[in-house]
Amino acid sequence: MSDNKNIKVIYDPLTELMTYYADKKGEAKVAKKKYDTIEEVLKNRIIDGEKIGLEKDLDEGLKKYSALEIINTILLDGMKVVGELFGSGQMQLPFVLQSAEVMKAAVKHLEQFMEKADTSTKGIMVIATVKGDVHDIGKNLVDIILTNNGYKVINLGIKCPVETMLHAVEEYKANAIGMSGLLVKSTVIMKENLEVMNERGIAIPVVLGGAALTRRYVENDLQSVYKGHVSYANDAFDGLHFMERVASGNLEKKKEISPAEADETVEDNLTGQEAKIYLAEKDASTSFSVTLKPQTSNLKSIEQIPIAPFLGSKVVENISLDELFSYVNDVALIRGQWQVRKGKLAQEDYQKLLDEKIYPEYESLKLKVKNEKLLEPKVVYGYFQCQSDGNDLIVHKMTNGELRITNYEFQTPNLKSQTLRFTFPRQTTDRFLCLSDFFASKESGKFDVVAMMLVTMGNRASEYSKQLFESNNYKDYLYFHGLSVECAEALAELWHKKIREEFGIASTDAKEMKRLFSQGYQGSRFSFGYPACPNLEDQSKLFELLQPERIGVELTEEFQLVPEQSTSAIIVHHPQAKYFNVK
Repeated sequence: MSDNKNIKVIYDPLTELMTYYADKKGEAKVAKKKYDTIEEVLKNRIIDGEKIGLEKDLDEGLKKYSALEIINTILLDGMKVVGELFGSGQMQLPFVLQSAEVMKAAVKHLEQFMEKADTSTKGIMVIATVKGDVHDIGKNLVDIILTNNGYKVINLGIKCPVETMLHAVEEYKANAIGMSGLLVKSTVIMKENLEVMNERGIAIPVVLGGAALTRRYVENDLQSVYKGHVSYANDAFDGLHFMERVASGNLEKKKEISPAEADETVEDNLTGQEAKIYLAEKDASTSFSVTLKPQTSNLKSIEQIPIAPFLGSKVVENISLDELFSYVNDVALIRGQWQVRKGKLAQEDYQKLLDEKIYPEYESLKLKVKNEKLLEPKVVYGYFQCQSDGNDLIVHKMTNGELRITNYEFQTPNLKSQTLRFTFPRQTTDRFLCLSDFFASKESGKFDVVAMMLVTMGNRASEYSKQLFESNNYKDYLYFHGLSVECAEALAELWHKKIREEFGIASTDAKEMKRLFSQGYQGSRFSFGYPACPNLEDQSKLFELLQPERIGVELTEEFQLVPEQSTSAIIVHHPQAKYFNVK
C-alpha cells in the first residue's frame, strides 16, 4: 500500500454505478438473469452486499412468502453463507459488514408487513465492555453479526460495571451475557464479575472476548471459577456460534481447544497498539513484584546532550491532514484494523482486491475526512529538565512558561520548578537495562532533557464512529474507526520526527517510511504501554506535565486516554535507546 501513497484516486460508488449502467445497459440486464428464482435473488443480495433495488425484490418475494418466512428461510440463510465464507478466509470483514447492512435494510423494509408477534427473536444477549475499558469496536462487531442473524442485543457500551449487566439481564430476560475488553486488567475484571455472579447464585451462560484473552485461559481457567457456562469468542462469528448453542440448548458442544490454541499466548493475538498495551500491563503486574538485583547497565552517557527549544509545554493545532496521512502505516491499517488479509486468496486475487476495492475506498475515505473535517489532529508536547537516580527519572516541571535553555551543567537558578519522579523496572538479566539509564545521572552533576507528547484525533472522531454504528453503516464504521486509530499512531510518528528535528538529531532518520516505522532513527519513544515503562498510573504524571485537557483529552479511572484515538509517549534522545523487554 505504501507504494500507492502518491496515487490520487477519487472513488464515488454512485458515480461508478451510474456510469456502468449508462454504458452497459445490455450487460446489466444479462447480469440480473444469473439467478433464476426470487429465493436465489434475495439470498445473493445478502451474500453480495447489494442494496440497490432491494425493496423491489423484497416486494416480489412477498407475493410468495410472508415477511417472516423471507427473513428466517432466505435472508438468514444468506447470512449463514456469509459466515461460512468469512470463516474459510474467502470473504473479508468489510464485505461481511456490507452484507449485514443489506440484512438490516431488508428487515427494516419487511417489518411493516409483520405482526407484532412475528418480531420475536432467537435469543437475547446483554453485551458490554467491562468496567475501566474504553475499547468498543470488538463488542460492536459482535452486536452487528448477532443482530443481523436473528438475535436481539442489549448493548450497554463501555466501562460497564457488572451490576449494570445483571440489571439488564433481569429487565430484558436475556439468555446470555457477553463481556469484552482489550486490557489485561479487563481479564481480571471479567474474573471478578464471574465471582460476583457466583456469589449471587447467577449461572447465565457467558461469552468472553478481547485481545488479552486466549481460549485456553477462558475455557479452562475461568470456567473453573464460574458455576455457569463460559465460552471464548475469537471473533464476532464465534459469538454467533455461542448464541446458536445457547438457543439450541446445546452449550456443551463447544469448539475443542486445538493443540495450537493450547500453546497460544496472548502475544500471538496482538498487533500494534493492542500489543503495546498488553505488554505494558503484563510487565506492570510482574516487574515490581520481584527483588531487583543490584546490577546496573554499562550504558555510556553521551557527551553532548541536545538543546531543547523551550522548557515547558505547548499546544499545536491546525495540523495538515495530507502530512498526517503520509505517516499512516497502511499495512497496520488494512491488515490489522480493517482485517483485509490474504487468507486463502491467491496472491493475484488478493492484489486485485486491494487495487480495485480497498485502495479506492481508502482514498475516498481520506477525501471525505478532509472535506468534512472528521479528524481534528492536535498535539501537546514539551521539554523538561531531568536526571536519573537509580531506577528513577526525576523530571522538573517548570512553572513559568516556555523558556529557552542553553546549559544543562546546572539548574538554572531563576526558574522555579517542581519535581515528579517516574520509577521504571530494570532487567534482571541480559544488559540490566532500565529506562532511566538513558539520561544523565544525578551524580554526574548534569541536567539532561526529556521530551513528552500526547496526540489526539479529537472528540469528533469518536462521535462520528458512534454515528456510523448507530445508523447501521457498518462497513463505513469499520473503515473510519480503523483509520482514526491509525491516524493517532501516525501523528505520534510525525510528531516524534518534529521533536528529533528540534533536538537536532534527525539527520540519521531513515528515508523510507517502512524503515522509519521500525525505529529507523536516533532514540526512541516509549508509551505507558511498552514493557520498559509499564505503569499506566504514570499517565497521571504526564498529564500534570502536559495538561492535555487543553486539547480535549481526559484520563479514565483506569488511566486510559479519552478519546480512544489518542496516544502519549516519553521521548528519549539517547542513540542507544531502542525497545527492550524487562524480565
